Amino acid sequence: MSDGSAELRQLATNLGHVAGDALKGVDAVLKKGVDNMKREMQADVIGSKHFHGMAGSITYESHYLPGRARWVVGPDKSRRGGALGNIYYFGTSRGGGSGDIDKPLRSEEPKTLRALADLLDKWAGQL
Repeated sequence: MSDGSAELRQLATNLGHVAGDALKGVDAVLKKGVDNMKREMQADVIGSKHFHGMAGSITYESHYLPGRARWVVGPDKSRRGGALGNIYYFGTSRGGGSGDIDKPLRSEEPKTLRALADLLDKWAGQL
């Protein structure tokens, strides 16, 4: 007859392994989603008559904090054509704003959430 302490120790060990892999797994899923968003933003800009030259300025980068993965995607103002991003997406007092900055997020969100759910299922199987 067991008092459950061995099972509790095993669960704690397994949780430690899952937690150690969690950030790496989540980061990989997010990076794929951000890359897909970048490609869609570039395709949208290339299709624009006036703003196609800024396609090369659309990039992404990661910002890490302990225990947290964060990615940023969009035009980089320090790259050629990047300053046009504000006009393309938000316009000026004289008009503009023909780009839809939320479109790539809307199309990528369901896929990324599904991949994160699959990752959670994988981790649950490791407990």
